[in-house]
Amino acid sequence: MGFHWSLATVLAGFVLGELLRIVLKRVLPKKFHPYAKELISTFQLSVCAFEINIVGKFYSAWVGLSCSFVLLTLKNTELILEGALVNPCAIWEGIDKKGYFTRDNVAKITCQVIGGILSFPFTEMIWQAKWSDFHEKQVERGLQSTLEVSLMYGFLIETLGTFITTMCDFLSRGPALKNFNAVIRATSIVVVCYFLAETTGVWMNPALATAQTFVFCTRQEAIHEHLFVFWLGPTIGTLTAIQVKSLLSMSQPQKAKDKKTNKRWNGNHLSGKTSKNEETNDGSEVRKRHTAKA
Repeated sequence: MGFHWSLATVLAGFVLGELLRIVLKRVLPKKFHPYAKELISTFQLSVCAFEINIVGKFYSAWVGLSCSFVLLTLKNTELILEGALVNPCAIWEGIDKKGYFTRDNVAKITCQVIGGILSFPFTEMIWQAKWSDFHEKQVERGLQSTLEVSLMYGFLIETLGTFITTMCDFLSRGPALKNFNAVIRATSIVVVCYFLAETTGVWMNPALATAQTFVFCTRQEAIHEHLFVFWLGPTIGTLTAIQVKSLLSMSQPQKAKDKKTNKRWNGNHLSGKTSKNEETNDGSEVRKRHTAKA
């Protein structure tokens, strides 16, 4: 029964978010729509994260992972959340293309954090109704930090996890794997979380980590520790992946150029052989004609 109430909470969060989306699109000027999209979509994603955490903790870890996979696949295919970034790390790729950090980026990150924070009062209101044993246990336990290891180890886990999942995204954008990109991205995140979740929670999303494991927690790390592990770690992991992607992209044109050069050389070489054969054949024809006349 608890699992059904979790699904009901997720559905309620999505319905509320979509209603707010409709209202804000009509009320706000168009230039503010991207910020509203980030706020509402992060709110919806965070509600899902709260409930998936409960399902995985009190019901079944495998069901929780399966729910995560479905949610991430729907998000990656943009069937939900309107294609919003909902992760400060995702903004860095756009910054890398432009070469600078703008106020627009700061505003989007701020909206993501606010959206994540607003999701807890909504879910807490439902939890306090105590419609299921799962939610009653969560209310009694309260929110706690997911950092179960040392600061440096936690920092390395968040950095490595973000790097691996971001590289899986980049490498699956090519023509061969493009159609499977959404599934590959979701799978990589679920696999990383399965193996490393007991260390930091492997959030790889600073906005969600702040809302889920810091602001409302009864047991939490100091703010500088939180920023070091859950903000700096994923940011460095993302920037490292972007740099590796750039290096790989630079090597591709050189390989293509070398391939084109080799193809041209082989073509000229074959043409030379053909011309020589043609000259030999022409000489033979001339000799045959002279012989016939004689």
